[in-house]
Amino acid sequence: MNYLMTLLASAIGSCALGTPDGEVPVLTPEVFIETARADSTAFILDVRRPGEFAEGHLEGAQLLDWLNQPAFIEGIKHFDKKRTYYLYCRSGKRSNAAATYMQAEGFRVRDMEGGYMRWTAEGRPVVK
Repeated sequence: MNYLMTLLASAIGSCALGTPDGEVPVLTPEVFIETARADSTAFILDVRRPGEFAEGHLEGAQLLDWLNQPAFIEGIKHFDKKRTYYLYCRSGKRSNAAATYMQAEGFRVRDMEGGYMRWTAEGRPVVK
């Protein structure tokens, strides 16, 4: 658990300072969705709470709540490391922390800048 909290603090800090080489790639919503659509291994992962997901999410996204850490850790054990995981949350903080954790576990990840709030502010489509 201390490891996860350290990763979370590191991810939040890296958001404020920018993303140095070797860190999780953070993509604008436009690049995020274009890249995911062109990627045959893409898996879009919404790491928000179930209630947030129910209010609206990206088409094709699967839910795995980052704040329910035991379930998150168990859930990714079943993921294929040959795929690329495109993560988002409400604003980008949880998804960056989750992506940082997944990358440390050997997954290929991408994070969406600004999260669901930016996605909807740009008038992009959602599924309810």
